[in-house]
Amino acid sequence: MGKSNKFTVSLGVMPDYAFTGTGVRIEGATPGKLAERLGLKGGDILLQLGDYKLVDVMSYMTALSKFKKGDKTTLVYKRGADEVKLDIEF
Repeated sequence: MGKSNKFTVSLGVMPDYAFTGTGVRIEGATPGKLAERLGLKGGDILLQLGDYKLVDVMSYMTALSKFKKGDKTTLVYKRGADEVKLDIEF
C-alpha cells in the first residue's frame, strides 16, 4: 500500500482541477475558512506554500500535509498580473 498524505490543516479552497498551467488555480474559497479570511478569490493561482513550490494539485496536497494547526508560514499566489505574498497561520 502507498503512503497517504495526512491533513491536519486546510486553506479552504476549491481547486480548479481543469487548470493545466503551473500552480493551483482555485475556483473559490469555502465560506468561513482561512482562504476566505485571507481574501482569496476564484481565479487566484497558488504558487508557493512555505518552502514548497506548487506546480499542481498533487504538490499542493503534499505541501499541506507538512503543516499542522498553529504553524505559521507564507503563501504566495498570483491574481491577474500581481504576485502576492501573505503571512498565514493555520
